[in-house]
Amino acid sequence: MEQFLGLYPDASAHGPAIDHLIGLVHWLMLILFVGWGAFFILTLIRFRKSRRPQASYTGVTSHYSNFIEAGVLVIEIVLLVAFSIPLWSKRVDAFPSENEAVTVRVVAEQFAWNVHYPGPDGKFGRTSIGLIDTDNPLGLDRSDPDAKDDIVTNNNLFLPVNKPVIVRLTTKDVIHSFNLPAYRVKQDAIPGMEIPLWFTPTKTTAEVREELRRPYSIAEAMKKVRMVKLPAMGHSAIAKGWHDDNLMLMQDVSDSTGTIASKGDHLTSENVGKIADAGMTDVPTRPVANLDKFVSMEDHKDTSGSPMISKNDGLTEDAVTKLVEAGVHEISARQVSNMDGFVVMENYTDKSGAIVANKGDALAEDLLSKLADAGVMEVVIAPATPTEIACAQLCGLGHFRMRGYMTVESSDEFKAWYDQQEASLTPPPDSTQVTPSDSTQAGAPAPSKAGNKAGTPKRAPAKKPGK
Repeated sequence: MEQFLGLYPDASAHGPAIDHLIGLVHWLMLILFVGWGAFFILTLIRFRKSRRPQASYTGVTSHYSNFIEAGVLVIEIVLLVAFSIPLWSKRVDAFPSENEAVTVRVVAEQFAWNVHYPGPDGKFGRTSIGLIDTDNPLGLDRSDPDAKDDIVTNNNLFLPVNKPVIVRLTTKDVIHSFNLPAYRVKQDAIPGMEIPLWFTPTKTTAEVREELRRPYSIAEAMKKVRMVKLPAMGHSAIAKGWHDDNLMLMQDVSDSTGTIASKGDHLTSENVGKIADAGMTDVPTRPVANLDKFVSMEDHKDTSGSPMISKNDGLTEDAVTKLVEAGVHEISARQVSNMDGFVVMENYTDKSGAIVANKGDALAEDLLSKLADAGVMEVVIAPATPTEIACAQLCGLGHFRMRGYMTVESSDEFKAWYDQQEASLTPPPDSTQVTPSDSTQAGAPAPSKAGNKAGTPKRAPAKKPGK
């Protein structure tokens, strides 16, 4: 059942029990669906009007339905008492000792996850709401002796494998939902409450990535190559009260005070009014191209030999303007693959044996074209960041941006990362000075172009307090 449901690979000690329970519940739902569906069809046939013109006011006199309902109730009680409650009880009561676990604070906010590690002393430093700013999202008071060695990251959670993890979860603003799909963890973060949860990772991020390997057809991506027509340049008459947001200026417009509308600006009512006030009645324009979902499949240069657009560059409005001005009417292009969130899982060479892609390279647009040019028509890929922190609660208009990156690695690798962060921290020159608390660079690991490794957040040097 678990395979049929397509569950994400499990990477936690308690995951098999969760998946088993999910399977049992779905089996029960399947049996109920088939059983009640068959009963419904039976009643439609057996009690149809043509067979029984006169209504029966006694109905079914047997007690089979009562027995079935009692049986369903017993099964549901067994699922609750024998599976759900013991599993839940273990997660909330049987916490490991903090001496045997890695303890972190996770503080959610719109729209980021702030992760706070204690220093080697094992103590979390003092925080204050009055110290919170963009550089110090947790309000960590570095003048507190317990806070001098604390590590704070933004949207990056590093953990060791096969060691219990205790997460103290809270939020600065609205309700969020801390969700680690690969590790079968999901807990709402409630303002004003610090909720503890724990789990034990049993697989590293690299091992989860290996389980998510799948083939990807370069040939299918290349089939999307076609000739794309570019908009033609023309002139538009200017009059107050008229506007067309789908037209763009092809030159700067100035009056005695200076530039009033720039090349590339749309003919909004505001811009048209400015141009009309300047006494202009006609301006060169072109329609908006809306080709940003395409990339060029060839290089284009102007008459002086300067590049206007290179192969694999996106067809932005600026690039289209350059091409239109140069008299280009159509261009060979293909749709953006949107595969830069994946990495290749093997090494690939061309016919001469030269390396085209190394394992771990991001499948960016230029790498995709290089592979096609080398005659590689299929590659094995996997998600660059298979273990992530998701927010499973609609927490605002920017909810889609609330993604964190979780990296589970060996104990030695985690210790090396931790030591690196500690080594970058230095005591503030003035014990009363409050300084930024981020000890790692904020932000998600942006997938890189071919040749750059992807898959785990970059281990940037920790920020020194006061910098």
